[in-house]
Amino acid sequence: MTSNSDLKRRAMEIIKRHEAVEEAKEDLKAAYDAAESVGFTKKALRAAVKIHRLDAEKREKHESEQSDLILYLAEIEGREMKDAAE
Repeated sequence: MTSNSDLKRRAMEIIKRHEAVEEAKEDLKAAYDAAESVGFTKKALRAAVKIHRLDAEKREKHESEQSDLILYLAEIEGREMKDAAE
């Protein structure tokens, strides 16, 4: 069985990590706000960062889905498919 001091040590480590997460969230928010203040769109920047961080397999799937989206939109809007693929 573990002791109360072991429990307290583990709890304090978890609390410390939660605090680090909160601090990181605040830093990220500040970074996005700074980018927005010079003209970047936060939503688009968040999406670009998210895509950039994907592993190769997920990135390939995302890019394939984006290509399909462009082609489907072209078809819906009555544009020629070859024009949409360019």
